[in-house]
Amino acid sequence: MTSEVRDEALGAALRKLEVPEHRRGFQRALGARLAEDAAIRRRSQPGGHRSGGPMFRPGRWVWGLSAAAIVAIAVVVVTSTLPGTRPRLANAAEVREAVAHAWATAKNVSGVLVSRTPEGGTRRWSFFLTSEGDFRLDDLTRGGSDVYVAGKGLERSLNPSQSIQGSGALFASERRGVPPGPPDLGPASGVLDRGLGSVVRALAAGAGGTVKEVTYEGGKAWLLDTDIHVNLIVPTLSPNHLRVTVDQESGFPVRVVATHDDDLVWETRMQDLELNRSLPMDAFTLDFPSDAEIFREDLGFRRVSLQAIRGIVGYDPLVPTWVPEGYAPAEVTASKKGSVTGAEGANPPVGDVVSLSYRRGLDQLIVTTRPVGPDPSLWRDPLASGEAYPDQPEQIVIKAGALAGDEGELIIDPLAIPHLWVKTDQLVVTVSGDLTRDELLRVVQSLT
Repeated sequence: MTSEVRDEALGAALRKLEVPEHRRGFQRALGARLAEDAAIRRRSQPGGHRSGGPMFRPGRWVWGLSAAAIVAIAVVVVTSTLPGTRPRLANAAEVREAVAHAWATAKNVSGVLVSRTPEGGTRRWSFFLTSEGDFRLDDLTRGGSDVYVAGKGLERSLNPSQSIQGSGALFASERRGVPPGPPDLGPASGVLDRGLGSVVRALAAGAGGTVKEVTYEGGKAWLLDTDIHVNLIVPTLSPNHLRVTVDQESGFPVRVVATHDDDLVWETRMQDLELNRSLPMDAFTLDFPSDAEIFREDLGFRRVSLQAIRGIVGYDPLVPTWVPEGYAPAEVTASKKGSVTGAEGANPPVGDVVSLSYRRGLDQLIVTTRPVGPDPSLWRDPLASGEAYPDQPEQIVIKAGALAGDEGELIIDPLAIPHLWVKTDQLVVTVSGDLTRDELLRVVQSLT
């Protein structure tokens, strides 16, 4: 067995291990100690060579020490830092409020996201996410990166092939004119949404549950144990129960175990979580290799002023005169190109779309308008969960604003984006985001 084959086999085996959570700052501390040790070894061997031996190559030495250190520290974690419980100091409502406050006030969050599913095993990503909507994802398991700059509507990615396993080739893509988000095909933030955003929404939409105070990675945390309602044709594909560990200091979920009865659906963990740090200047820069063949796509959404929209789409968009406290305008976008929406892209791909984004910390509120087209009967909920996840909408009659007298459908569900949509004789309107039922109604009834 060659050294390369051995390293690949060993790495694959180690990645399959279930590693317990490390203490806070473990990755940075380990990296600093390894760098310090390597520097000492270099200083002790002038010219960077061992006496009478080949040139010192730190890469393999660091890998060997890292693996040994991880195994050793994992043993210490398992034997000496098992989470213990203390008398409960908060109830479920207070924990949900703490999470909502943290999400709404953060300027940025970064760390390592660890995801585990029965089918896909364990994967890791490092990430940055800001209150402007910018994000960066680096796949630590398979390699590759995704970067999105919200103010430019620009998304760049460099990832290995998902169909040609083991090829080592990286594929570059660039999407311009990306809309701010649903119901239009926004940035590819599904990994972050599943690990953070959907958990926050599930907690907000849930009720009840029990809380214990626990120790997690050496810090105080709450463990919220709660059921969530699931309405599915195939119910075992989605969780009906969440166990969420919330860091008391930051208010962020740091571990989520989602199950259906006793069967694991998915688990996510946050490592080295940091809030409001100074991000690197190149955090949202992704350079392509000079010889890369780049797949380019323009989705058509342009960042414009509100006053310029009528000249682009041919009608005055509906704009809210009220948004929840803390929300502020972030992006005004318009597109003449057709945009597909709805489950399985079932709705007509009409153009002349307006998408207005408002942000509050990491929360987002999106208001969209688009022509209904020649056949209004073809329209279904633009933000529907899909055929396997039949939603149970609440029928609403709008009582005020530009849509007064029109009927709409409102969805508040742990597995869906909270939203309200209305179909008039001329327009299809959506309001969606991190809002309560009452807030959605008030925004819609303030549209002018």
